[in-house]
Amino acid sequence: MLNNLVNGEKELIVLEIANNHQGDVQHGLNIIKSFSEINKNFIENFNFAFKFQYRNLNTFIHKSFKDSEIKYVRRFLDTQLEKSEWNLLIESVKSEGFLTMCTPFDEDSVDEVIRDQYDILKIASASIDDWPLIEKIGDSNKKEIIASIGGASIEKVKRFYSYMSNRNKDLALNYCVSLYPTSKKDLNLSYINELSKTFPSIPIGFSTHESGELDNSAGLALAAGAVIFEKHIALENKEKGYGINDYSVNLEQYNKWIESLMEAKTIIGTVSKRNENLDKELDALRDLKRGVFAKTDITEDILDYENVYFSIPSNKNQVLSNDLSKFNDIHIKKEINKDKAILYNHVKVTNTRPEIEKIRDTIRDDLISNNISIPQSIDLEVSHHYGIENFAEYGTCMLTLVNKDYCKKILYQFPNQKHPEHYHKIKEETFIILVGSLNVTVEEKNYELNKGDILTIERGEKHSFESNTGAIFEEISTEHISDDSYYTDEKIQNNLNRKSKIMLFNN
Repeated sequence: MLNNLVNGEKELIVLEIANNHQGDVQHGLNIIKSFSEINKNFIENFNFAFKFQYRNLNTFIHKSFKDSEIKYVRRFLDTQLEKSEWNLLIESVKSEGFLTMCTPFDEDSVDEVIRDQYDILKIASASIDDWPLIEKIGDSNKKEIIASIGGASIEKVKRFYSYMSNRNKDLALNYCVSLYPTSKKDLNLSYINELSKTFPSIPIGFSTHESGELDNSAGLALAAGAVIFEKHIALENKEKGYGINDYSVNLEQYNKWIESLMEAKTIIGTVSKRNENLDKELDALRDLKRGVFAKTDITEDILDYENVYFSIPSNKNQVLSNDLSKFNDIHIKKEINKDKAILYNHVKVTNTRPEIEKIRDTIRDDLISNNISIPQSIDLEVSHHYGIENFAEYGTCMLTLVNKDYCKKILYQFPNQKHPEHYHKIKEETFIILVGSLNVTVEEKNYELNKGDILTIERGEKHSFESNTGAIFEEISTEHISDDSYYTDEKIQNNLNRKSKIMLFNN
């Protein structure tokens, strides 16, 4: 239920009456009626609940203090309501179309809350570690529970969460500062985000006790991740001597408060609304995006930085600079004259990223399963000599771990995959097989290498390799120079887009 009430479209606002009914049921009914009128203006944007408090004062207050002038003792005793009066308040909330909610402060009151069929049970900050009470609630059949955590360390909150989670409760936590009223400097709303990270599976709310004049705190809490907002409400009645305490709001203040929250909700928006605006944004940015133009007369070829340049303005159907991504192969389908705009119907665009990511994921999982440790920040280099569409037959993958005067790489060969013939003028290299087997041809001489085998290839020696089983092997060499690979097949040698790089772990 609680997750449904705060489903990303609507947040839950809890109007806390507490003892502000003053023990006068008619005054309590006036509060419900008056504040409901404001709520109805925002019913499309929020869910609402009115909250009461139950205490069995016969046991909650020690008998020797019944005549005490202690603030809370006096207030609780002076504002008692009869069972029939509570029923009137509950029915009033329901008739207005809102949820009912109640905080029990003792075990007897838990039974009362359940008997009166409140929609949500609330646990007060003072009760978060009151284990006789917590156990009573935990053993009850009441599922929907919101708990305030004012004054509680994160360790206490974690224990409480663990206890309730193990009893299958539909739980939410309200961040709360139990200072009445709470000053701006004590609000510390950033803690809401911390709670969201610590308890990502449940709603996090904000129970407020700040001055009624501070009307923007809920909006800031919403930005921090809160989806439940509890606010103390009250009405003044000068004839009867009913005032309003410093942490409750009157009708005017509540209206400003919820309007401020609504404004924040509009500004913050949603992920879906952000995505809805992307097309509009792209249209607005179109004139500032650089279009691709032919640097020379271009015949059938792959577009790259050598044969194009970028300028504004671009037209609606023009290839843009951002299209020349490392994961896009762009082939010209027709001749394009110098300085002419290159349009989408002039080219064929192949996005290789999904295939590269699939290759990356396979290699990463295989390395992990074979207990081969790789630093987190390493790039995976995917060689697709005849294009990504032919990678299963021709290609290899490598991870460069060290490249100084000496070099260490991990190479990965898929089953039945070939690495075409080539040689190096500068470096010599040694292969050490870690997993699988590798067939290597060096100057037309064949070597079958298995796990643990070592083979050194000298400078200038033409070599190729393939694997029937798949292979993971080390390459130990002198310094690797990027343009020191010379392929027998000129088609490969002239293909400047035969390599793609992607981070092994962090992409």
